[in-house]
Amino acid sequence: MTFEINTLHRGRFIWILLGSLFVVGYLLSLTQLQEIYKIIILLFCIPAIMWAAVRFSKDNSTWSIQNRNINITIFNKELSFAVDDISYIKNHIRSGGNLVVFHKKGKSSPTRIWRNKIFASNDQFDELIAALKVLEIEILIG
Repeated sequence: MTFEINTLHRGRFIWILLGSLFVVGYLLSLTQLQEIYKIIILLFCIPAIMWAAVRFSKDNSTWSIQNRNINITIFNKELSFAVDDISYIKNHIRSGGNLVVFHKKGKSSPTRIWRNKIFASNDQFDELIAALKVLEIEILIG
């Protein structure tokens, strides 16, 4: 089974978003406009900045489930999880997507993958969650 999921590189998204806000704010501070106009212009720039941050940070990931292994191809990297090594998956539901966290047995650090819903078409996330439940992986809502 293979699923296409819209994903977002969280670090790149935040850097572009915050960096753009600071740059626009700095450029507005150099103008001779009144402060209220600067604030209004900055507020109207936020949707465009969000769109640009998502545009340059998104990628489609491919999730495949084969032989009790979950293989994820994301941002030109291959992640692989054996179903038996997964303690549980925590699904943090957010307005802009989902933060899916794989908690493995033992003391290894969890793996986080951000699913994107902002400026994105529908993906197969619901089907993926149903397939993971069939594998008897505990999925907690965060």
